[in-house]
Amino acid sequence: MSSLEKMLKVIDAFSEEAPVWTVDRLVEGLGTSRSTTYRYVKELCEAGFLAPVGGGGYILGPRIIELDRQIRHCDPMLTLGRDLVSDILPQVGEGIIFICGLVGDNVISVYRRENPNSLNISYSRGRPMPLFRGSASRVILAHLPERRAMKLFLYHRREIREAGLGSEWDAFRVNMWEIREQPYLSSRAQVDRGVFALSAPVFDGDGNILASLTLAIPEQRADREDMDPLARVIVDGAARLGAAIAALAVRAGAGRVPVPIRRAV
Repeated sequence: MSSLEKMLKVIDAFSEEAPVWTVDRLVEGLGTSRSTTYRYVKELCEAGFLAPVGGGGYILGPRIIELDRQIRHCDPMLTLGRDLVSDILPQVGEGIIFICGLVGDNVISVYRRENPNSLNISYSRGRPMPLFRGSASRVILAHLPERRAMKLFLYHRREIREAGLGSEWDAFRVNMWEIREQPYLSSRAQVDRGVFALSAPVFDGDGNILASLTLAIPEQRADREDMDPLARVIVDGAARLGAAIAALAVRAGAGRVPVPIRRAV
């Protein structure tokens, strides 16, 4: 693991459950030496990614707010996604539409809008969600390169087995292939009770998975309505979003547009 990766692990330690860390706790939690941890914390504070709060404690710093503002204004997944969701939201009725991207071994909701509904879902913007449960996550997982999927299987075998995706690599690979063969994936109460979801993959111009576009509705609605019309809206929306991002990349002359909210590890 490089020094940069180790430094990023310091930032990754901060969460809703553990928003304040001391150097001693970081040393214990990350397994780095005290001198190295002090150096990482000092450099991150100087760059604005961490900030002291007294008593030896540190929190995430204001530089992250600056970067979040830049993402909100410049990330094509958000700028193009906002327009797309605004266009298709009137077509879906009761429910929530959200876009998720991959970050490490989790997915994160990067944008969300809703029509009036009775749902209470976990996919709030910026909150890490499990990669092996829920259609928004699984449709991304299924389209990852096989090498990446195998690495995930080796590191998360228990979670994959408990999610019903296979206890052996061959079974897991077959499950992923079956998801890839379908234009969309549905799930029922895999993450939140009472929620039925329809998700479609969003690809870049080279056919690589970028994100997922998801519609979440109450289970009762799914039981009484034909889901095909809603699925077509989501599949078409995901294709339009991917095409818009690819076109933007071509216009920029870069071949592809990096999406700064996703960091592969």
